This record gives sequence, C-alpha cells and structure tokens, in this order.
Amino acid sequence: MKTLLTAVLMMFAALPAFADRGEQKKIFGEYEVHYIGLTSSFLTEEVAAAYGITRSRSLGYLSISVLENIEQGGMAEARTAKVTGTMKNLIGQSNELTFKEIRETDAVYYISTFRFDEEEVYRISLQVTAEGHSEPFDVNFSQRFYEE
Repeated sequence: MKTLLTAVLMMFAALPAFADRGEQKKIFGEYEVHYIGLTSSFLTEEVAAAYGITRSRSLGYLSISVLENIEQGGMAEARTAKVTGTMKNLIGQSNELTFKEIRETDAVYYISTFRFDEEEVYRISLQVTAEGHSEPFDVNFSQRFYEE
C-alpha cells in the first residue's frame, strides 16, 4: 500500500498545472510550513481508503506539514503542530477547516477536506502553531480549485 508521503510526493510531481502559485511553503526562521491543495480525486483509491478520505471531483483536499531545520543547510525534521484555518470565497462566504493529524514513520501531516465550487478562487488562512511555540505562524494563500 502506498503511504500518504508517497502520494503527496506524486502530487507534487503532477503540479505543472499549478505552477503559477510558486513553491508551496512559507518559512518562519528555522521552520517551514509546507502546504498543498488539490481535488481529492488526485489521491489513489488505496491512499484515500487508508486515511478515510472521500475521493470526489468536487471535494478539495489540503495537506499541511511543519519541518524544523536542525542543521544549517542540512536536515529538516517533521514537527507536530496545531493547525486551524478558514477558507473564504471571493464574496466573503467563510468555512472553518478541520484538520486531522496523520503520522507515518518520521512524517506528520495535517489534512482537511472540503466542498468547493468549480473554478472558484478561495482565500485560505491557516494558523500553524509548532509544538513548543506559543505564537502561530500565519500562512495565507489563494487557490482556484477545478473539478478533475
């Protein structure tokens, strides 16, 4: 069975259609918050079943991970975090995002799924508080979701 890590890496390889958004991470000192948003139908059936994610052309999927650079220019380690957030469409309708923690060997992910309207642009605002920190990292980005 493929792991979520493998699935996420495969999704990054399929990102040429999303290249206009640039690299999908924010840096906060020694911490990096990586994020990816896709239609859940991009997930393989095995991965979706393993993590209880419904595959659908109209269901969006967010994956968030937090890494800490432990050596300058060297290794980064996954860190646990509290992740909360909202998404708003262009007319201001807002939905709270609920995240589920997934742990695999040395990786930690926070995933959320949500319904979206075809070609709607959403403003996603996340507050990511790395374990041991009291102040959250604010991660904000806009994304258009397409039914695939």
